[in-house]
Amino acid sequence: MEESPRTYFLVRPGGQKKNKDQAFWMTDNGECWVDVARSRWKDKHASDEVLETVIEEHFTLLDWRKTPYYTPDVSSGWLSREGRFYGCPTYCHDVLAWCVLGVKVPELERLGWVRIYSENWYVCQARLSAEQKNWLSMNGHKVID
Repeated sequence: MEESPRTYFLVRPGGQKKNKDQAFWMTDNGECWVDVARSRWKDKHASDEVLETVIEEHFTLLDWRKTPYYTPDVSSGWLSREGRFYGCPTYCHDVLAWCVLGVKVPELERLGWVRIYSENWYVCQARLSAEQKNWLSMNGHKVID
């Protein structure tokens, strides 16, 4: 079933004490913002900044690099069977899986993706592929076969 296009807003929430430089993809329900990644409602604030407005058929088509959920330059994230790394903060694996990759965590695990928590710790439900072993070794992980 195809989704109809929806309007998404890249919002830098105002009225917050923490992380004033972070922006999040939101939908607008009239009175509140709804955080696309976490389905949380946030009251609108006069100092909210709408940085971008886009119309897309699915939230996985949004540029998640503009949010804190997809950060390629970190040591935690997901590693595909082909050895491609998708970085995220340690607490955002599930959000990255669903919003960026469009796949729920159990499916990624079933497909043999590696969940990397830090430069010292990773988990994989399947035998590592040669590409995964290579990536892990090249990035300082101890690979045990």
